[in-house]
Amino acid sequence: MKTKHFFKITLILLAILTGFSSCKKEDSQTEETGIQESETARIITEYIQQNYVVSRGFNMRSSNSIDDLLSFDFCFNFVYPITLSYNNGSIVVVNNSNELLNVATGMTPALYITGIEFPFNIQLPDGTTQTIHNESEFRTAINSCDADHDGSPNYQDTDDDNDGIPDTEEDINHNGSNTDDDTDGDGTPNYQDDDDDNDGVPTADEDNDHNGNVADDDSDHDGTPDYLDTDSDNDGINDGSDNDADGDGVNDDDENDDNNDDDD
Repeated sequence: MKTKHFFKITLILLAILTGFSSCKKEDSQTEETGIQESETARIITEYIQQNYVVSRGFNMRSSNSIDDLLSFDFCFNFVYPITLSYNNGSIVVVNNSNELLNVATGMTPALYITGIEFPFNIQLPDGTTQTIHNESEFRTAINSCDADHDGSPNYQDTDDDNDGIPDTEEDINHNGSNTDDDTDGDGTPNYQDDDDDNDGVPTADEDNDHNGNVADDDSDHDGTPDYLDTDSDNDGINDGSDNDADGDGVNDDDENDDNNDDDD
């Protein structure tokens, strides 16, 4: 009898513990349901405002531009609708990218976004969908977006591709947005492309005069800087296959060795 009684108690305890564990797992995903304070939501809306209103000097009313901004600088797009909350307690339902832009451009120092309704979905660059259950997952999503893997997420990085050219200077067509500048047409905008002209020579290595400024080199004086010119010395040989990319008569390897010796 004691043995049977012992097994009965053991089974009851296991059932209780299993149920408790299941509840804990469920709580970890749903503990932040409804509208919650979100510093990440504020970061994103302020980033949109600063990049497309304040720093650009004009108002871009293009949903594609906002989609590009979110995709390149945060590595996702929202799956709409999403619900945001203001610092005064009012809420707004955002049904598309253009409405998100309207919310961002309409913020003031006295009225700004402070929260979002969890859970919500985001679409990743590979087309898959991820559910964001809480603020911790939301923050992880934006901080893990790091094109050059330097430890600084894209939205905080002034040189996303670490090519030596600040992101703000890679607006080649001068339209106020660097998300649509893609010199080599490979689908990656210049400010996140470490080889902007796809000539086989990394942009950072096209500082042919070795003055520390990649953008001021134009070896063949054709008006196109070397880092955007697939044939920098206009000798008919692609820079990636050219041993003398700047056409000065000195082998590139020898120039690099000399430059390294100067640094020693």
